[in-house]
Amino acid sequence: SQAPENTLCSFQKAFELNVDGIELDVQITKDNILVVHHDPHLERLTGKQTFISDLNYNELLSIDARGTEFSSLEIQRIPKLEDVLDILPENTAINIEIKSQQLFSEGMEEFVVDAILKYNLSDRTIVSSFNPLRLRKIKSLNSNITTAQLWDENENFSSFRWIYVSRPDLFHGNIDQFNHNMISGLKRLGLKIYAYTVITEEQLAKVKCLNLHGIFTDDPSICK
Repeated sequence: SQAPENTLCSFQKAFELNVDGIELDVQITKDNILVVHHDPHLERLTGKQTFISDLNYNELLSIDARGTEFSSLEIQRIPKLEDVLDILPENTAINIEIKSQQLFSEGMEEFVVDAILKYNLSDRTIVSSFNPLRLRKIKSLNSNITTAQLWDENENFSSFRWIYVSRPDLFHGNIDQFNHNMISGLKRLGLKIYAYTVITEEQLAKVKCLNLHGIFTDDPSICK
């Protein structure tokens, strides 16, 4: 990783490398602002397990999002989703992963769909989640938005049968857990398959061997 994840600095760095698209994680604040952050809480940044959903957006502005690994950079803040959409280059795709600690919706999907439509990004946005109920909700709000079922055998909803609930367009899975039989079955269902997080030459070779449709990586130079 060349910059602290889910910061404007990291996205600008990716844009400079002319990546095909970016992936980010969204949480929702107490005052219903979509913010870009991987974890539901701030423990990795502050040492305290304060949940983002318990804070108003203005309370997040005092948090330094660099983390210890990138302390030499200028201070980074936890961005709003719209901050990222404001700087998204034309023709660059975006994958928005819906994060949540709740099984059923707390209303985040409506705000995600509204943002996609506000920025006219329906044709280059993917909404992904491990939770199939969230993807089903996105499709019920706007059937034109592309959705992707996230999969990891160690996560909740690890059974492939959940795709009959989520009815996704794409399937995003852990490259280290993929095998030929699994991929063949998914392809028979008409799903395009992407692998995460591909960071080694061995993983990239596996992607090519399985003839997958694309990858997610923290190091775009691996694709050169």
